[in-house]
Amino acid sequence: MASTKDLIKSGLLQPGQELIWNRRVAKQVHLATVNQDGSITTSDGVKHKTPSGAAKHLNGNKPVDGWLAWKIKSTGASLASLREAK
Repeated sequence: MASTKDLIKSGLLQPGQELIWNRRVAKQVHLATVNQDGSITTSDGVKHKTPSGAAKHLNGNKPVDGWLAWKIKSTGASLASLREAK
């Protein structure tokens, strides 16, 4: 499976792109930024190696599939859909 770093190398994901996780049930919206090395920095300034790690951090340390949760803010495409496109 492709990593976020692989998606950057293939041009499907860009460093500096904003990600959004809209949690309708929890009535929360989280933002994050993709870094050059493929890591993700959440809006609280914490850097994560994976999308799921970033989502888990914001979900009270409970597991979340970050590939499905995070979407590109400008397009609404999920990271999972980008990974499938690779």
